[in-house]
Amino acid sequence: MSDASNETRRQRWIRPLPERVVNKIAAGEVIERPSAVVKELVENSLDAGADRIDIVVEKSGVKLIRIVDNGCGVPEEQIEIAFGRHATSKISAFDDLETLGSYGFRGEALPSIASVSRLRMVSRPAAQAAGTEIIYEGGVLQSCQPMAAAVGTVVEAADLFYNTPARRKFLKTETTEARHISRLATAMAIGRPKVGFSLKMNGRVVFNLPTGQSLSERVGALLGGGRKFLSFAFEGGLVSVEGCIGAPDVVQNNRNGQYLFINGRYVFAPMLSHAFVAGYGELIVPGGFPIGALLLSIEPTEIDVNVHPSKTEIKLSRDREVHDAVVAAIRDALRQDGVIPELSSGATMRPESGRHNGGINDRSGSYVIAGIGSSPPVATEFLAELYQSTKLDNSGATEPSSVTVDTETGEILEKPESTVLSETEHGPSGGFRLVGRFSDLYLLIQAGDDLYIVDQHTAHERVLYEEILRQIEANSASAQTLLFPVQLELSPEHLSLFESATDVFQRSGFTVAPFGGRMVNIEAVPAIGRTRSPEKMLRHVLDDILALRKSGHDMKKAMAQSIACRSAVMAGDRLSDEEARHLLERLLRCDDRYSCPHGRPTFIRISREDLDRRFGRG
Repeated sequence: MSDASNETRRQRWIRPLPERVVNKIAAGEVIERPSAVVKELVENSLDAGADRIDIVVEKSGVKLIRIVDNGCGVPEEQIEIAFGRHATSKISAFDDLETLGSYGFRGEALPSIASVSRLRMVSRPAAQAAGTEIIYEGGVLQSCQPMAAAVGTVVEAADLFYNTPARRKFLKTETTEARHISRLATAMAIGRPKVGFSLKMNGRVVFNLPTGQSLSERVGALLGGGRKFLSFAFEGGLVSVEGCIGAPDVVQNNRNGQYLFINGRYVFAPMLSHAFVAGYGELIVPGGFPIGALLLSIEPTEIDVNVHPSKTEIKLSRDREVHDAVVAAIRDALRQDGVIPELSSGATMRPESGRHNGGINDRSGSYVIAGIGSSPPVATEFLAELYQSTKLDNSGATEPSSVTVDTETGEILEKPESTVLSETEHGPSGGFRLVGRFSDLYLLIQAGDDLYIVDQHTAHERVLYEEILRQIEANSASAQTLLFPVQLELSPEHLSLFESATDVFQRSGFTVAPFGGRMVNIEAVPAIGRTRSPEKMLRHVLDDILALRKSGHDMKKAMAQSIACRSAVMAGDRLSDEEARHLLERLLRCDDRYSCPHGRPTFIRISREDLDRRFGRG
């Protein structure tokens, strides 16, 4: 090794970095983009007890971010201390993190922002006659002097990242950064609905919200746009949840409409986001995401917010319990009137109990039909007349009728001696009448002055799905043995899935065994799908399960959903009147009779008033 190299090695002294360099490094963790400046400053305002916060942004925050609040202010003798690293009024000992009630606690935000911008702050407590102005440029104090000011604090961060060109170069487009700021400001406003908020970007007022709003008012103002929301409160021991969530038909194709908070803190939590979707169960289509806000309150000792300087990532000591509580809260909320209309039929019906398939039951014995949008609940005559026509007794069993359903296969069966209910027996004034079909797919039902359109495929799919799932869980699925076994070559991905789920296939009615290489031998298929090609059925089921598992379904539900979809009556399969009526009777006894397993509705309703308006009669 050369002498020059030895000399170089000896000169690598370990020494403390200059404070300005330390602040810039810290700023890289805390201030990732302009929206982070907004977040840190607004949280400081909230910690200061402000009930009014105004946000002004120019050029996506790079030119100027201005936060004005009416909080407690910073005393003159402490304003310079506030810009020291790890200087905070929020905690004084490590144990304080166990009972943290504030947003900030690290004491890094102000010095970090000051180190990468031209920062000016004016603050005045109510006890002082005048305020104090302090100015930093690139982390260097420029001036600190008295100034006339209103009670509260004004912070202006201009020319963000002017002295860190590498960070500025990696910012996204102005539109993208502005979108991040707008979403962040929206989240902060939703998380504290009692606080008045305004946001102005490039001279345009994005929103201006008054103080003292409720969560539903705040969500409606920011996310509404004529959409229907449901408010609820839930107490679950470990966690309490206040929520305002969209109706099942208010979904979008990403999670951007979900706002999640723990103890008032806006967080990114995949576990909570999953619970948000899971609470809707099969009411929404796969790939759809409901919108709204969930505000969780949890004992501070159960959470850790000291995971990342941004404080948006958290850890929960009992995350599974929290997940299940959120799912239960949303499911209970979705039973409220107007979302899934609940009503008594007026006839004696079998009470239900418990939950099944991740769905929602009415424990009082009421039956549920999905409405559309904000339409009023369906007419009670519809259910009353339907149950009279099917002669249900208190146990839920039917007396002999003109049509039956095979309990093993789920197939709708018709008897030759069946008769169609006549106009005299069930006229328009009687409440329920099958009035026709459209495209051999939709059943047209009249109930009083309302018209109901039933999708026969989704209705039958729901009936079959719940029956198949019960059979899988009870290991009682009926199988149809093939006269001649069929061999099928699977793809590597299909073979891997089959090998990992052999037990579920067997419990579903399949008898399939390896036959060498990637070949399998199909000896029996579920009796419910016996009219289908065994090879096509198995291949389609494997395809469906692969797709469903990627969207979070468990194996048994994915299996039941696939078999039901492949076995249900299709468009063009014409049902007799008796088959149609009995399908409706079976549907109304399902746990989740308002949608198919994919989330598509089984019923839609058109009122006489809607038709009158369309034709100019009302």
